Amino acid sequence: MSNVIVVGSSNTDLVFETPKFPAEGETVIGGDFEVISGGKGANQAVAAARAGTDVLFLTKVGDDEFGSNAIAVYNKEGINTSFIEKQKGVASGTAMIMVNQNSGENAIIVAPGANNHLNEQNIDEITDQITATTTVLCQLEVPLNAVDYLLTQAKRKKALTILNPAPYQEISLELLKKVDIITPNETETLGLTGIELVDKQSIERAAFSLLQMVNKAVIITLGDKGVYFISHEQKGKFMPTSKVKAVDTTAAGDVFNGYFAAALQDNELETAIELGMKSATLSVTRKGAQPSIPFRNEID
Repeated sequence: MSNVIVVGSSNTDLVFETPKFPAEGETVIGGDFEVISGGKGANQAVAAARAGTDVLFLTKVGDDEFGSNAIAVYNKEGINTSFIEKQKGVASGTAMIMVNQNSGENAIIVAPGANNHLNEQNIDEITDQITATTTVLCQLEVPLNAVDYLLTQAKRKKALTILNPAPYQEISLELLKKVDIITPNETETLGLTGIELVDKQSIERAAFSLLQMVNKAVIITLGDKGVYFISHEQKGKFMPTSKVKAVDTTAAGDVFNGYFAAALQDNELETAIELGMKSATLSVTRKGAQPSIPFRNEID
């Protein structure tokens, strides 16, 4: 049995470096171009695997070269890919990512492709793999009904559930009641609570509001400012992160979530958060999504 089960998207990232993001109708001469494995679910699965835990990844890819290459990458990482299906007649998920050469910030367009075909039947195929000692991690780059059904099955098995509500979309309170730990960024927190995070007080208010909706804890990721977390057992706390020069911020949130989920297997909440932050901080000093994810020995 796998310690961490990640259910989510698999994309192939087409990455363009650019001196600036183009305005409407503008053509910009960019820098390097790369084709890299990505997708929020895949990034988090790879991060959890590199953190040193056993990972099962459930996703859907297309019946194409991108899909075959993606599965080969996950196998190389030691991830259990037994339940990944190829969707016939549909392209694999693809993302076009522009990375600003000066700031490291990114802008992304995603064509979900096969990710949109992940369904309840696929979830049923992994239900026997979920136990009370499993951590189940999911995001919102696959159909919401599949995420809801996954959380229902995970709670039935008494597994620990983590929802990274990205990219943001409206979520019902009924779904959130099945979530143990939620990990939104600033934008997603605003969408979930209607509270704009402009200072410490607004962050604390938003986190407390979210805590009423989930079972265990709220972790708001604040980019280079670190995180704010609060749980039903612990008072709220700001945790700063190390300052580094960002080269590419793509997948930093995914790296945090994957490492955090893996670290929870053997650590208390605060220690797991610290490991997640260290891994994410190191990742932004490198280019690419999955190529930037550090291995556990680098964190140690």
